[in-house]
Amino acid sequence: DRLRAEVKTLRTAPFAKRKHKEGKRGTKEERNASKNGDIPKKPRGAPVGHPPWTRDVPENIDRIVEVDAPETCPCCGEPTDLTRQDQLRFVQEDIVLCPKTVATEYRHGTAWCPGCQKDVRREDGGILLDAPIGPNAKAAALYLRHELHLPLRKITAMMSTLFGIDFVPASLQGFEKKARENGDGAYGDLVKMLRNTDCVHADETHWREDGKSAYVFYAGGEDVAVFHIDPSRSGEAAQVLLGDHLDAVLITDAYAGYNGIDVKGRQSCLAHLVRKATEVEEEIGRMKKPDASSARFCRNIRRLFGLACRMEIPGSQRERNKLEIRLLRSLDLLCESPLDHQKAETLRKRFLPGARERKEVFTCIRHGTPPTNNQAERSLRPLVIFRKVCMGTRSPSGSQNIAVFSSLIETARRQQADSIELLKQLFIGRPADIHRAMFPT
Repeated sequence: DRLRAEVKTLRTAPFAKRKHKEGKRGTKEERNASKNGDIPKKPRGAPVGHPPWTRDVPENIDRIVEVDAPETCPCCGEPTDLTRQDQLRFVQEDIVLCPKTVATEYRHGTAWCPGCQKDVRREDGGILLDAPIGPNAKAAALYLRHELHLPLRKITAMMSTLFGIDFVPASLQGFEKKARENGDGAYGDLVKMLRNTDCVHADETHWREDGKSAYVFYAGGEDVAVFHIDPSRSGEAAQVLLGDHLDAVLITDAYAGYNGIDVKGRQSCLAHLVRKATEVEEEIGRMKKPDASSARFCRNIRRLFGLACRMEIPGSQRERNKLEIRLLRSLDLLCESPLDHQKAETLRKRFLPGARERKEVFTCIRHGTPPTNNQAERSLRPLVIFRKVCMGTRSPSGSQNIAVFSSLIETARRQQADSIELLKQLFIGRPADIHRAMFPT
């Protein structure tokens, strides 16, 4: 019976319909219809009475075009009365398609250096010496690659169509190589900043490197984001990013690869635990003879952790400790009796006194950190889409490019910095200029 329920769960899970929660609708008729199974369809669009969304009017007007009143009506062709004229105004924003690419010839004066025994020239900021393509075009190409996650050939086609500048996909890989030479130092600085953060979210997802399995590790906080691609998912790969010791609260899922890192506190993602309890409860409900005590345990666990996610954390440390003790006592009461269902019993053993995860479920109450690892999940989402677009990378060097540029761009976004300016400084700037572009404030 248990195996049949598992098979049914696996077969129906990808096609399960979205369930409407009772009590979420406003009127009494809608709630009664929800209880009877006749759920009315939610109307599309914004709620009634919501203010309309309008586009902000630009502060600067580049040009003004005067259009005379028509002498004949454009609808019926009748002559119009020009003595009754009025004027309507509206602002329209548009772009210039295929602007002209500026070709600049630099004529450098040279002088003989007795020390170097060669002709030297002045290195003015803002240009790339002996480069046929300028820093603005290269920065725009890297932006399309690592911010918008476009394939190489589509980037070259877009640059040719919109800007009239042509180069082959291999040239874009050369751009990445040149920019990463200056970006490795900034990437190392981000790793050091990460290890000095008070609260760190960490997660990993699948990646492909030359057709073989690899993994993208993410770790970050509110101000910094760092990615690392490794062919292994072991604890050593996590330590490459986070180190052996981390004086911070580490928020992760239940993956054991992070157990080898010495941390100040470890928070197990409560959203994962709520989802696990829900799956076990649904599987029990599909059995011919459901185990009522196991289903009740899963339901109570889901409610307890859901309450911990929603509750307001007290400001004083003393009140936090009291609240954590009360929640742990409630958890012990739920886990005091063994269960017959195998998966429910496995879930119960994870929270028994002495178990590692029991100490990690309410760390968010003790330290005032987020109870879920949603920040890491959202940070990895762009690379998941990128993996589906480009099917991974072909070499360790390509994987390092993805890790470095993703870390720099995501950190710049959290600092509300200009990504294009940051990428431009990777070509023409010094380390201080790169740091200033990534952390403008």
